[in-house]
Amino acid sequence: MENRYRVLGIAPYEGMKTLMSGLAEEYPEIDLTLFVGDLEEGLEIAHSNFHGNYDAVISRGGTAKMLRKNLPLPVVEIPVSMYDLLCSLKLAGASARAGKVSMVAFDNITANARLLCDLLDYDIDIRTVDDGPEAEAILAGMQQDCCEAILCDAVSNAAAKRLGFNSFLITSGPDSIRQAFEQALFLCRSQTHLREENLFFRELLHGQIGQTIVLDDNGHLYLSTLEHPSQGLLDLLKRELPESRKEEERRIIRNLDGMLYSIRSRRVTSGSLSRTAFFFAARKSPLSPNQTGIRFSTRPEAEAAFYSSIFSFAGTIRDFQDDIDRISRSSAPVMVTGEDGTGKESIVSVLYLRGALQNNPLVSVNCSLLNEKSWDFLLENHHSPLADEDITIYFSSIDALSPERRQQLLAALSEMDVCRRNRVLFSCVCQPGEYTSAAGSLFMDKLCCLSLFLPPLRQLSDRIPALVNLSLSHLNADLPRQLVGAEPEALALLQSFRWPHNYTQFRRVMGELAVTAAGQVITAQDVRDILRKERHMGAFSPTAENASAPLDLSRPLAEITQDVARRVLEENGGNQTAASRQLGISRTTLWRLLQK
Repeated sequence: MENRYRVLGIAPYEGMKTLMSGLAEEYPEIDLTLFVGDLEEGLEIAHSNFHGNYDAVISRGGTAKMLRKNLPLPVVEIPVSMYDLLCSLKLAGASARAGKVSMVAFDNITANARLLCDLLDYDIDIRTVDDGPEAEAILAGMQQDCCEAILCDAVSNAAAKRLGFNSFLITSGPDSIRQAFEQALFLCRSQTHLREENLFFRELLHGQIGQTIVLDDNGHLYLSTLEHPSQGLLDLLKRELPESRKEEERRIIRNLDGMLYSIRSRRVTSGSLSRTAFFFAARKSPLSPNQTGIRFSTRPEAEAAFYSSIFSFAGTIRDFQDDIDRISRSSAPVMVTGEDGTGKESIVSVLYLRGALQNNPLVSVNCSLLNEKSWDFLLENHHSPLADEDITIYFSSIDALSPERRQQLLAALSEMDVCRRNRVLFSCVCQPGEYTSAAGSLFMDKLCCLSLFLPPLRQLSDRIPALVNLSLSHLNADLPRQLVGAEPEALALLQSFRWPHNYTQFRRVMGELAVTAAGQVITAQDVRDILRKERHMGAFSPTAENASAPLDLSRPLAEITQDVARRVLEENGGNQTAASRQLGISRTTLWRLLQK
């Protein structure tokens, strides 16, 4: 089609982005570019992509209202229909049962919600907010109100998660998004935006060697020869902006994500217009700290990882509020223990985000993924995170380390005084009935760690009905149809299941049920069909978290044989008779192997 309208979509949550992307195929006249962002973040996205020559912007709620005030383009708001509200009220009401239900949202949602509640005679405490800080303040004041469920828009939902509420995101369904697309097409057809001069200069700059990014004095993207410059690169250039504004021309070299950037900044002024241009070329850095099993994260990345987990919307974090507050006030090392799938990664994210070093990097070391190269880098390289300071270092799956490596790591942490210079966190996998593993006890004793035990899901079976509804509320954001609950017999089946892999398994099962269920209610037969497969998988599927470190075959045969004997003995719970039977040797031979 010759004439296509360029539309910038800014969705307040990831599920709406997915739904908008699918529905956009029904409108061939629209060339849609999608991002996820809320309020100020959404406005920043719009400013950063203003060079894209868009004809209109589509967003929702408070973000759409903010964009209208700050952009010269027409902004179309995605509505929240009465049907959308009814589905959300149904889920929240089923979860809360006889408990109190509240709603905290912008006025575009609460106005229709009040009409609907009056019509259906629903008794719901509805509160209207105008911005994110107000939402957080209202929710904080509601913590003593004993709310069983809170209906929220995207802004309030993020605040509710941080405060540990059982929150239900009010989503916009397919019909509401189609309505927004139709309105955007009507606006685009009624006006044209010609930007030939901008296009001419972009094409002219594309002819030069390297790339160019131009920022205004507020750090907003004014011009770019890159189609989609990364946020990391933009943040890097923004940090250089104050110094670059002072000098007419400046040359700098910076390392970012394994790439070495050679940058020349120049202040460009024409009449009343003044901007800072960055001309740069990038090449692969000769030394990258991102080794196998070692990952560097920023605070936004840690937040994104937590909010994508089941613990962000299940309210489970509330159980550990006192422990988290106590631990956050201390600088001592922390050991997080629990069975496979109990949410150790999520708890570590919360400890990092609430700690004093939350604005500094989080370095995650997955002990089950470390190879020889990354192990040497960790212990010997001057760029190792162990040589850094004022960062958070998280060692996961320390059970996967061989006994030799455990001792080496303990020695390095002690001799380099790592725990005094940084916040150090550990996690280990314990077996049913254990509080911690042998490796976990070793590190706790040697480093005087604080500890936090995460109970298995089978001990919290009374919460499963609420978890089911919360999971469905979360999954509805990504589904073409909305699920409104599960049959009582289906809930009873889920409650009686043992959940050997805990929340990780529960979330995967709920995701499969949401996709395979024929109607809007999950039936007992749906659950039976899924759990039948889960019982088979639970018996035979190893988990990465419980997996042992690979054998180092470069060692002498005697050491390899001894390592195998130790592992088999551990798998048999220290029972030498069972271990020797499995190895096909006598108990005396086994004893000799272990004593070498």
